[in-house]
Amino acid sequence: MRLRTSTLAAACIALSSCKVPPSKDPRGGETPRMATTCASVTGHLVSFGEALEMASADAKTRGVTYAGRLELLLSFEAALVELDGELEAIRGNRELEPQLAAARAALDKSVTFARDERATIEKHVKGLGPLAKETQQAWTALRNACEGKRVPADCAGVREAVGKFDAADTPAEHDRAVADLASRRLLTPRVARARDRAVAASKAVQAALSSRSEAAAPMPARWASIQKELSGAMDGLVEACKGESPATAQLVAASRPDPRKLTVLVHVKPPAGVERALLSLAAASTDEDERAFYKARAEGAFGSGFVLVKKAEKGGTEVLVVTNRHVIDLGDRAALELADGTSLGVADVVYSNPNHDLAVLRPTKTLPMAEGFAFARSPAKDQQIVIATGFPGLVGRPSYQTTRGYVSNESFKLDDGDRPLTYLQHTAPIDSGSSGGPLTDEAGLVLGVNTLKVTGRDSVGLAVPSRFVLDTLRIAGTIESRHASAPDRHKSARLACLAFIGELGVAEPRMPVLEQMISNHLVGTSGLEAASALGGEEAFENLWNSDSVRAMRVATLVQVRSAFMLGGGPSVLETCDDLDAASARPDVMRYHVRLGNFEMRDVALRWEHGRWKVDGFEATRAAPLKPRSPKKLPPPGPPSGSRPPARKVTPPRAK
Repeated sequence: MRLRTSTLAAACIALSSCKVPPSKDPRGGETPRMATTCASVTGHLVSFGEALEMASADAKTRGVTYAGRLELLLSFEAALVELDGELEAIRGNRELEPQLAAARAALDKSVTFARDERATIEKHVKGLGPLAKETQQAWTALRNACEGKRVPADCAGVREAVGKFDAADTPAEHDRAVADLASRRLLTPRVARARDRAVAASKAVQAALSSRSEAAAPMPARWASIQKELSGAMDGLVEACKGESPATAQLVAASRPDPRKLTVLVHVKPPAGVERALLSLAAASTDEDERAFYKARAEGAFGSGFVLVKKAEKGGTEVLVVTNRHVIDLGDRAALELADGTSLGVADVVYSNPNHDLAVLRPTKTLPMAEGFAFARSPAKDQQIVIATGFPGLVGRPSYQTTRGYVSNESFKLDDGDRPLTYLQHTAPIDSGSSGGPLTDEAGLVLGVNTLKVTGRDSVGLAVPSRFVLDTLRIAGTIESRHASAPDRHKSARLACLAFIGELGVAEPRMPVLEQMISNHLVGTSGLEAASALGGEEAFENLWNSDSVRAMRVATLVQVRSAFMLGGGPSVLETCDDLDAASARPDVMRYHVRLGNFEMRDVALRWEHGRWKVDGFEATRAAPLKPRSPKKLPPPGPPSGSRPPARKVTPPRAK
C-alpha cells in the first residue's frame, strides 16, 4: 500500500498567496487577507504529507499487529482533524469555494473511514478480552501444575513445550508450540487437564484472530481508495492557491543576518549516567590510550546550530536554536558558544523531530539577540550559490568556518531503508562538526540545515530543506502547551506505546526506528550493563569504537527486545489501553502490556526531547545474561558532532 504524497509534501511552497479580495490594513493600504490564512495552512499541509508518508512506510511492517494498525489509524485521524481545523480558517472565500468543498468532503470521508476502522479493531479486541484472560489463566495453571516439591514426571516434557511457547516470536511458532504440547502423552490427570485447558484456549484465540484477519484483508484497498480521493482534492486546493511562502511571519529576522554572530557551537555531553559509566571505565583502565578514549567520549561531542528569534504568544520574543537531531540526540542539554568564544550558557531540547534530522533548543538564560536568521522566501534552485557555516573540527577542536559552493541537486532523494528523505545536495565543503549549521544564500537567508557529508565523493553535502525546518519550528511551538493538557498527554503517550509495540511485534523490526524510541534516561541507567553483554560481537565492537554512547543505546534496545522475546514478544492483541493511572506523572507513564505467552508486563515511558520514549520494561523472569541480538545491528549513522580519533578499544565484557 503506497500513499501518494508528493504534491502534499511540496505544498509548503505552493500555499501562500491566494487570489482573493484584499482587506483593509488599519495602518492604511490593503493587505491580501487570504494570503496570510493560506500561509497559516502551509505548515499543516507539510505535516499532513509527512503523516501520510510515515503511514505508507509503517503500514508495510506494523500493519500485522493490532497495535500497529491502531497507531496508524490514530495518527492518520489526528492529522486529518488538525488539517480540517486549519482549512476552516479559509472557509468563506468564494474563489476557493469549489476546492475547499472538495477538500473538506474528502477529509470528512477519510476521518469517518479511520474512526470506523479503529472502532472495529477496538470492538474486536474488547470481545477477545475474556478469551485472552482465560488463555492467560490457563497457561498460568499449567505452569503451576508443574511446580512444587513433588513434580510429576510428565512435567519435563510440559516444561519443554511451555519453553517453546514462551520463546515463540511469531503466531506460526506459537501454533507449533501449542501443537507440540497437545501431542504429548501425559499420565498425570491434573497436568493433563491443565494442558488440555491451555491448548483449547490457545486454539480458540487463534481461530478468532484468523477470522479477524480475513475480515480485515480488504482494508488496504479501502485505504488506497480513500487516499486517492483525498490527494486529488488537495491537489485542486494547492493548484488554486499558489505562490511563495512567507512562512517566517512569526520570526524577528535581520534583513542581512551576520552568520558569525548568529551561528553557534553546540557542545553536548552524554546523559549523566553514561558520563559516569565512561569515567569509571577510564579510571579502571591501566592502558593510557584506553583511558584517553573513554575520557574523550565522556566529554561528549559538538556540532553547530543557528539562532532564530521568535515572537512570543504573550508579547516579547524568545531565542531558539536549530540544529540536527543527531547532534543532541544522545544528550540531555547543550552548551552554546559563539565564534568569538562568548558562552551563551546551556539550552534545553524543546523538540527533536523523529522524521527529519532536526531539533529545536531553548537557551535557559535570556540572550541579547534581538534578531535572528531569516529564511529565504523561495526554495533553493539548481546552480544557486550557497554558503555553509558551522564549526567543523580542525586540529582536534571545533573552529568557525564558512565555505562556498552551489546547489547541485535541489531535490535529492535518499532512501534510508524506511522511506525516501528529501535533501538539498550542494558542493559547499562541510565536515564533521558542521552538522546543524545553516546553509544560506548569498544574502545570508537560510535555505536548509547542513546534515550529512557523502563519503567517497568530493564536495557532496546534504542539507535538510528549510520547509521541514519551518514545520519543525511550528510543532515545537505547540508541543509544550499540548503536553500540559492531560488528555493530550495521554493520547500522545498511548501513540508512543502503540508505535513501539507495533514495531517490536513484526518479524523483522526496523532497529534504527526502535533505537529512536529508547530514552537517554534508560541508557544512563542500563547502558553499560547492556553493552557488557554484547561486548564479544564484532559488529558491536565496531559501533563501540565509532560511537560508544550510541553503542550503549543500541545495547539497551537489544536488552529490552530480548526481555520482550522471553515472553514471545508483544501479543498481537495488545492495544496499549491499560494505563497505570495511579503512577502517571507529566513526564512518566506506565502501561500494562500483554505478551505473546499471555503474561502481563509493564512498559514505562518518559517524556524526553518533546516526545515519549521507552524508559523501562518489567521482566519478572530474569533475562539471559547475553541478550538475543537482532540479525543486524543498526549502522553507525551520522556522527554526533566531531569526535577525537578513535583507537580500537574492546568494549567491557560481562563477568
